[in-house]
Amino acid sequence: MQRKYLLFITIFLLFEPVPAWRSDTVKEWARTLGDELWRLSESLTKSDQIRIKYKQMNASVKKKDGGQILESSLRSVSTMLTRKINAVKCIHATAERLASEFNFTEAISENFSYCSAKYSNFFFEDGTELERTEDIPKFATDNPHYINVSLEQDSHFYDISINTNMSCVHVPTNIYYKEEDALTAILWSKGLNEIFIKNYNSDPSLVWQYFGSSHGVLRFYPGMPWNMKEADTYDCRVKSWYIEAATCSKDVIILFDVSGSMTGFKNYVARRTLESLLATLSNNDYVNVYTFKANTSEVVSCFVGLVQATLENLSTISNTLEPTDGGKKHKVPLEGNANLTEAYKKAFTTLKERRHHCNVTSSQGCNQLVMVITDYVPGNLTEVFEEYNREVVDGRTYIPVRVFTYLIGKEVTNVREIQWMACLNRGFFVHIHSVEEVQQQVLKYINVIARPMILAGEEPPPTWTHANIDYTRTEKWDVSRDVSTPDEDKLVTSVAIPAFDYNYNENHNDARLLGVAGTDVPIDSIAKLAQPHQLGVNGYSFIVSNNGYLLLHPFLIITINGELQENYNSVDFVEVEQVDDGKGPRELGDQIKELREHLVNGTDGNMTSVKVLFHYDNMRRIARVKHDYFFNKLEGTPFSMGISLPMGYGDTELMLKDNPLEAKQGQDLIGVNVTSYFNFTFRVHPDWVYCKYHYLEGHESEDFEVEIFKFLVNLSKNKIDITKKQYGDETQDVPFNVETHCGTTPLGKDDYYCNEDLVKQLVFDAKLSTPYFRHWEATDQERELAKKYNVSVRFIATSSGLTRWHYIFDDDKNEVVNEHGFREKEYDGPVFGDQYHNAIEETWYKAAVLQHMISKESLVIATPLPILDTTITSRPSVLNEEGDITITASYAIFYKDGDSETPAGVVGFQYLHSNFHEVFQGITNQDGDELTCNKEGNYDCYLIDSSGYIVLLVEENEENTVGDFFGHINPYVLQSFIDKNIFEYVEVFNYQALCPISMIKTQSGASSLNSMFGALSNLFKWLLTEAFFIIFDFGNWKNQLYAATFDPYVADREETTTLYPETATDRTENETLEAKEEEEEGKRFFSCDHSIKLYILNQSYFLNSMILSPVVYEEHAGDCHPPYWATLVPKTNLLLVVVERGAWKFKKDCTIPPKYCSDSDHRFHYQPRTVS
Repeated sequence: MQRKYLLFITIFLLFEPVPAWRSDTVKEWARTLGDELWRLSESLTKSDQIRIKYKQMNASVKKKDGGQILESSLRSVSTMLTRKINAVKCIHATAERLASEFNFTEAISENFSYCSAKYSNFFFEDGTELERTEDIPKFATDNPHYINVSLEQDSHFYDISINTNMSCVHVPTNIYYKEEDALTAILWSKGLNEIFIKNYNSDPSLVWQYFGSSHGVLRFYPGMPWNMKEADTYDCRVKSWYIEAATCSKDVIILFDVSGSMTGFKNYVARRTLESLLATLSNNDYVNVYTFKANTSEVVSCFVGLVQATLENLSTISNTLEPTDGGKKHKVPLEGNANLTEAYKKAFTTLKERRHHCNVTSSQGCNQLVMVITDYVPGNLTEVFEEYNREVVDGRTYIPVRVFTYLIGKEVTNVREIQWMACLNRGFFVHIHSVEEVQQQVLKYINVIARPMILAGEEPPPTWTHANIDYTRTEKWDVSRDVSTPDEDKLVTSVAIPAFDYNYNENHNDARLLGVAGTDVPIDSIAKLAQPHQLGVNGYSFIVSNNGYLLLHPFLIITINGELQENYNSVDFVEVEQVDDGKGPRELGDQIKELREHLVNGTDGNMTSVKVLFHYDNMRRIARVKHDYFFNKLEGTPFSMGISLPMGYGDTELMLKDNPLEAKQGQDLIGVNVTSYFNFTFRVHPDWVYCKYHYLEGHESEDFEVEIFKFLVNLSKNKIDITKKQYGDETQDVPFNVETHCGTTPLGKDDYYCNEDLVKQLVFDAKLSTPYFRHWEATDQERELAKKYNVSVRFIATSSGLTRWHYIFDDDKNEVVNEHGFREKEYDGPVFGDQYHNAIEETWYKAAVLQHMISKESLVIATPLPILDTTITSRPSVLNEEGDITITASYAIFYKDGDSETPAGVVGFQYLHSNFHEVFQGITNQDGDELTCNKEGNYDCYLIDSSGYIVLLVEENEENTVGDFFGHINPYVLQSFIDKNIFEYVEVFNYQALCPISMIKTQSGASSLNSMFGALSNLFKWLLTEAFFIIFDFGNWKNQLYAATFDPYVADREETTTLYPETATDRTENETLEAKEEEEEGKRFFSCDHSIKLYILNQSYFLNSMILSPVVYEEHAGDCHPPYWATLVPKTNLLLVVVERGAWKFKKDCTIPPKYCSDSDHRFHYQPRTVS
């Protein structure tokens, strides 16, 4: 019985039901093309030989533990961050000592000199002087107090011309440097030069060090000229590193007078005062602004309670109070009398509701503030304060909320009463007469709320900021070689510590802030310590703040079209991490909530088997996969670090049983000249650290390859030790001490560090790949096949970051590396390695590995995809220099050892589309065949990839081109594929997108706009591009097409964040409003959300079928589809589709894949305090 059953199964597998003849023909075409492509790949890449070579070189596969990788990364990062904290502590301690020892005298005030970042004369290495195009103030011309400064380009500081022997001083424009307070800070802080230099000598990875005084004077190291290409509005006291260190997190309610007396100039000064106050807040603060006249109300109606002081929220508040029509029309009418009593009651009541998390009896208090901006008060309102701002605990009375009063105007009354309001409530009073006074007067409150910290007499803790961009590396300053680098690589976090003026405090029986010491920590330096090579392909690390905001993530976008996005440092983790939970826009499932909560709370743990929508190729391709997440707190910071590893291959890595730096000869070990493996074409990953000198100056190299080659030369001569680490195994438990921690262990100029495992892996991969990519050993038949496809180059990239290539017919493009590491070639233009040098991060590498998890013996064939989003101003052509299209074929080499395998590398080749088209035509146009693919025939033929993009089509025109989405050309066929489960689509959301202002429609019954403000939308027309979800109806949707389709969603959602952002689900329709007329000049786009549908070919339908190479077909036209035949091209990711031409008439109610529409919801976040 069993034999009969087995015989039946065998016959069933071998003989499928006889299909129609056209299915046979299509299957034969696919088989012929697939076999030829696979044969071509094997001959070009030598993939089988390379896989055997791994075995011959005694490689093995080992399991890797994500928890251990994270722990190792955290240890390295924590050691580095501790160094930065100690450097700031040294600046802080030195500043307090210098200030306490300094005595200001008239003699000193005349006989001094210093480096003025704005007005000193700066000279470059060649002797030329820095030319100033701006007008120099008269007092700064030939001023003997400003010294001349020589500059040298420094590779550690991104080739900015600096002076590492001195610091320079920046004084705000509205402060005269000879004012006593400013001059005092300039004079005593000169002594900081010594500690700046000591810090740098002991830790050369330090970048900018600085001290900002409470009077606005900034001293920074190393010295360099300030950017004077635009008006200088810089004041260190309103920067996040200063504010957050000096004031800690705070709850603020500002009462803004909009009564009838606050018109004209007073209203203008009041608005500038409010603007200056808001500028002193950061993401760690929570705020609201109430307008008061006869009644009191929130400036923005949906801002209930307090909202997070993100830049978007602060801008929304400020813009609400800005008048329109040239300042004549106020959105909030100025009328009636001011009822300050009710305003105070509302403010105190709101703040009381938030005091459950703090102790009013502590020395620090609750750090809650009420700030009043007005021109008049009826009295001191003592009874209001007694009832609403007093709390009795254990018989003692406490004042939980500080009150700060800002009296606006020159001719005012009741000054005494408004002054007492502040004094009776632990606050401060200022009288602002003019706009010029605003900044200085506003900043006085900072010293007041810093007093409890000073009086506590304890060492202040370090404070870390959210991500900020280092402007010295951007086009704004245009002084660095780093200008063209993506801005995501220029992010820094700052660590700062407040310093106290003990000399003044002792002499005046007061508590005054001296200033804030700080340094920047580049995020990319943290990323390099996160061991990206160990995370492997499609794995990544990320850093999240205790507010859920990203400092580091591969999908974080901070710049679009060269413009820094307004909310670049307040992008939430859940806005980039795409969990496959089927949720809609800004709806969060349980898993992503849980993951975010762990990160926000700094939990040590993991979440495994999380279903993820992993997108790549600029969010145009996607895979449904599972990832394991590991996370923990970065000690001493408000940040958490996590890693994400793909399941199935992310938990294994290559292990080298033999040391590739040694060769066995009998029983003796001898050294190896490893440079012999690097004497022809190669690139290394530019962001990975193999070996590096601590001090880059004096060790500059033309490129990363020359740099590593120099180390390899010394390695071959046994002159370096690759076990040296960047940071020693220092314990963080050793208490800080100025004598032991401040510049006592300077490094030598030639000191270096290496990543031992990565260097060994690199040498191993270079040795392994050398026999196969130095030359191409091929038969005449193989060469003829390569010519048939016009193959240009073949390549390999490995998990060590190595990339090699070989041009098989253009030898002048192949490089030779000389004994000094310099590459030489006859061809002057860019070659493969110049365009593709990121190894495991390249799209073809990612795709090949993902394809292996579907079909182990399969190529990924892909063409460049056009960027059709018109909001992107720079859209490179898909055509190459010859006007043809380059097709890339890639294949993942997984090395198997026992039951385990790991992605060791990816090989591939590139060939021309025009030749591919000829090959396809040759296969599909045989003499005598009834079914043919040509322009004059009865059939349209396509090759589409696994993401639904067209790789080849027979009849190409302006409307139908390579790289288009198949659903655009044949939506009815694609819908039939979806119905048959041949394709599926998933929805992802891009919360970092742009939408053109031009898409906003004028009033029309045909379209609608849903507002976050419900019935009050008419009141807030000016917020159109700030706070609304919009439905757009595109007439030319094809021009916006990705592979994907974009569906509109409409919602009236008010986002909040407690432990995670939540969204409301109520939906209310309102009329579409006109965009505000006073559109910012040159502003063509606004931030919005895109809903994107990406497609996935269900290859398992063909691969796992009991029928060999099944064909999906419809022999006859149906109500909603034409006749078609489709099958998978064997050993590729391509689907061959043949569609019969005809004047088909389909039913009107046919379902088709959705056209491209854009969902736009302007990013408008207001978030209550996150529990940290």
